[in-house]
Amino acid sequence: MSSVISIKNVTKIYKLYNKSIDRLKEVVHPFHKQYNEPFYALNDISFEIEKGETVGIIGTNGSGKSTILKIITGVLQQTKGEVSIDGTVSALLELGAGFDLDYTGIENIYMNGAILGFSPEEMDRKKEEILEFADIGDFVNQPVKTYSSGMMVRLAFALAINVEPEILIIDEALAVGDAFFQAKCFHKLEEIKNAGTTILFVSHDIVSVKKLCKRAIWLDRGNMREIGEAKEVCEKYLSMQIEEQNREMAKLVDGMSLDNTVEKIINGNQKSFKRIQLHQSIEVSGTKQGEILSFYIKNEKGQEVMVLPTEQSYTFGMLVKFNENIDNVLFGFEMENVRGVKLFSVNNFLTNEVLQNVKVGELYEVSFELRLPRICTGEYLVSPSLAAGSQDSHVVLERIHNYLKITIDNDGYNLSIIDLDTKAAFVKYKKDDIVLY
Repeated sequence: MSSVISIKNVTKIYKLYNKSIDRLKEVVHPFHKQYNEPFYALNDISFEIEKGETVGIIGTNGSGKSTILKIITGVLQQTKGEVSIDGTVSALLELGAGFDLDYTGIENIYMNGAILGFSPEEMDRKKEEILEFADIGDFVNQPVKTYSSGMMVRLAFALAINVEPEILIIDEALAVGDAFFQAKCFHKLEEIKNAGTTILFVSHDIVSVKKLCKRAIWLDRGNMREIGEAKEVCEKYLSMQIEEQNREMAKLVDGMSLDNTVEKIINGNQKSFKRIQLHQSIEVSGTKQGEILSFYIKNEKGQEVMVLPTEQSYTFGMLVKFNENIDNVLFGFEMENVRGVKLFSVNNFLTNEVLQNVKVGELYEVSFELRLPRICTGEYLVSPSLAAGSQDSHVVLERIHNYLKITIDNDGYNLSIIDLDTKAAFVKYKKDDIVLY
């Protein structure tokens, strides 16, 4: 098979200046003194993509993913190296890129079609299919600057896939749309992938990369870290993220004073808990009549974990302190995916083990044991909570929203959020053995 995208030793260097005047000083200096600090957004990157391949590009923010896409699409020029593209390219880069915000949706459809080499007559034939997929109603006759981000990405994606590109490039655009539109897009991507379109897909959604892509390219601080089979590269990337997370947590623990370690007397022995570390992005709500001091997830060996293989048993636990006398205490947590879809909630009311009353100043450790079902591989958020009352009517004492990010590891097919245990039965009939009514 022939390569439709060829990247050879591509480097992109930006010049960074501490002061604005340094740019001018560099230009006029008689001996060409350098006042800038070179920043390598990409450093000697090489890869080839064959016709009909679907390839994902992964990496943390600032790794060079968007930069390489902009170079491939001609938005940016590389500092060094060679780029060869064989085929018509349709791209979704930044939201709204390629649109004139003062033009209506219809006018932008024809303008983008003309840029791609389609005549007005050809776009007349494609227009209805584009509008049907975008499904933004009468807004197509309004200026694009009046669109929400969701409507803009709907129109952009509908346009990109319905102009029959030989190469489709997508940079995180699908993260903006709602869940139903995202599902619609991924079905369409599977369809055009099977039709032989070459797809280059950049996303932080590792599950989607593993599902959609044959190969993956892992960029790290502008360098090529890994290239190969998508599942293998994605799993290495996830492992690296967990290792870095654990190193950061270890630094926090090493730097904590004794005052930051929560201790409780249990049967005459001291037990230590890692105090919850709250960052600016974490939202905490509640009356503060009680507070969650520590929260943990442990595997069957008693080790704290952040990567959870499915179909294994785990203990979810918390340490709480009460600042007032409280009746009918509820302890619990819930887990949702990064799109806000709740997978499950667990609390002691549901297990008929409500704590009838507690006194001010008392400390309690509460733990829940569960066997993790076959949840789709990916990142999930856990929110611990403390309340008083019942399941239907309660007052939140403290809830820490999206406190812990964990990774679920499922070796199955990952066709949906949760896989069910089921069995299929087959019965063969002759035509005369059945009656349809």
